[in-house]
Amino acid sequence: MMMEKLRRLEHRLVSPIAARLAPYVSANVISVLSLLAAVGAGVAFWLGMPVTGAAMILLNGFLDMLDGCVARARGTVGPFGSFVDKIIDKYSDLIFLLGMLLGGLAHPAPAIVAMVGIPLATYINAAVESLTQGEVKFQERLSLRFLRILFLVAGGLSRRTHIAVWLVAASVVYAVVSRMIQSLVFLRRRTKPGKGVATALAENERRSPASPSGKSPSSVRAKSCRSLDGHRP
Repeated sequence: MMMEKLRRLEHRLVSPIAARLAPYVSANVISVLSLLAAVGAGVAFWLGMPVTGAAMILLNGFLDMLDGCVARARGTVGPFGSFVDKIIDKYSDLIFLLGMLLGGLAHPAPAIVAMVGIPLATYINAAVESLTQGEVKFQERLSLRFLRILFLVAGGLSRRTHIAVWLVAASVVYAVVSRMIQSLVFLRRRTKPGKGVATALAENERRSPASPSGKSPSSVRAKSCRSLDGHRP
């Protein structure tokens, strides 16, 4: 429900701007600008300017929404743009946290936990989708990245970045642990207990087509082996 409301809000606010920019600017250019905004936020945090950093995070988020709308307006939506957008999102989050850490605006423990956990959560997503051939996809009711951005922006504007980073770390730990548990439970249920070699061979024989003489392949092989044994010199 929350994600649907955010998409409707994005459509109302960003789509008209995207329609005007689409003839002149490509979505990839806007993606690069969003990465530059993220770097600007990281530098601002590093220099001890949390309010400026929060404003740059807002700019990064706006450009992140704008590039997808421009791609749809230009008819250039594809896997390449989606891949680049996801990579930039993850690097942007890491840049925000790194700037806060280097600028002394965050305690090292939660900052490092969050910086390690963000790519780990992404890796779990990719690994599980690959192992289950797309059967399992993690879709939270509320985007965890949106929640992280909300924490960081609120912390920057209120100059309470230490608290914001602790909240970000908690949300990242929740994402990693919950996805690992869901993945292990699903894979455990889908994986049947191992069968013995004899049982597996017996099932394979039952599934194998019969030979032209009407006998099973195993009996034909056994008979041929006995005949060969009888004709040895």
